[in-house]
This record gives sequence, structure tokens and C-alpha cells, in this order.
Amino acid sequence: MAKRNGFSQLAELLIRYPAQGQRQKLKQLLHQNYTQEDLIKYLRHEGSPTRQAAAYALGIIGNTDAVSPLVKALQQSDPDMCSNAEQALWAIWFRSGDKSVNELLQKGTGYIKKERYAEAVDVLTEVTQIAPEFAEGYNQRAIAYFMLEEWEQSIDDCKKVVALNPVHFGAFAGMGQCHLRLGNLREALKAFHRALEINPGLYSIAHTMLQIQDALQEQVRQRR
Repeated sequence: MAKRNGFSQLAELLIRYPAQGQRQKLKQLLHQNYTQEDLIKYLRHEGSPTRQAAAYALGIIGNTDAVSPLVKALQQSDPDMCSNAEQALWAIWFRSGDKSVNELLQKGTGYIKKERYAEAVDVLTEVTQIAPEFAEGYNQRAIAYFMLEEWEQSIDDCKKVVALNPVHFGAFAGMGQCHLRLGNLREALKAFHRALEINPGLYSIAHTMLQIQDALQEQVRQRR
């Protein structure tokens, strides 16, 4: 059973083991000293270093039970806290619970980074076939389709993502970008609004929404 050794030591632990090379050691220590329930409780702590550390730690050892509290954390005014919460959500979303599926997902995202998008689609399609309830497989394939300018297919995948994971702000943002390229301004605005509602820190999305609103107003003026 994890020892509840206090919130102050949590921040110290993350300072002591910050490097990627020490991540396995940090993961081990977090499991030894904290439960997920401890970390979720610390997300609401009065001290910002503790909140930030808890969010970061949940990205290492958290599971889907931590998603809702982390989404709530995105609404806080502390930018470092929000950044850690966002990264933690992505980390949790990338974990399928199956090592072979995780490896395939990493292979697919690797192809995306190398701009080998068609190969990424093939690998990520395999992910969706093996793990049809794993939302991130569809999300990463949506990204590959987006890069191939297959807007409709990308939108279809984004819809599958949010059906499985209704708070996936990345999928809503991606859906908005596809609609924007198709000229569906109202649909783009709707998708962007949902992304920003979940994650207010998506400042570039907020800027794009203002541009879309200006374009829609111009369309109204031209019809008069």
C-alpha cells in the first residue's frame, strides 16, 4: 500500500528526479509513496507547487479515473498547473493498457513525425482494428489524414474520438481545422468552441475563432 508521506515531499520528489532518464525511478517512487487518490486530492491544494507536481505525477502514474479531475484543473488560472494538466491528459490518453497496442501507436506517431503519412494511416488503422475502444488510435489517424488533406476522413475519425472520449479537446480542435479547410465556418466555430470550453488554454484556437466570427459577419454584410 502506498505511504501517504505528505504533499510537500511530492514537489521535492519531482525536483529531485526531473530528467527523462530518471523517469522509471520517479514512477517507482510515486507508486511507493502516493495513491492516485492522493494526487487527485493535491490538485486542489492551496499551494501552487503541490498542484503543479500532482498534475505532473498523474501524467506518469494516472489512469482514466484521473481524467475528469485533470480536465477541471485546466480551468484554473495557474498557467503552469494548466500546462502540466494538459500534458498529463495526453500521457493518459496515449496509454491503451495493452503493450502491443501502445507500441503500434508509437510506431504510427513515429511515421507522422517522419512525414510518412500513408504508412501512419496503415499502422494506425491496425491499432483501431485491434483496439476499437481506444480513442487515441483514431485521433492519431485523424492527424495523419489531416496531413494527407483527407479532411472528411479526418473529421470522421475525430467524431469517433469524441464519441469515446467526450473531453478530447485535441480531437475537437482537429475537427475544427478540417471544417475550416472545407469552408464550413459555422461547423469549425462549433468544434473550436467545444475545444476551448474544455481547455481554455488553447489560445491559438481562440484567435482563430475571432477570425471566423469576423468572416461570418462579413458574409452577413455582403448579403445585405
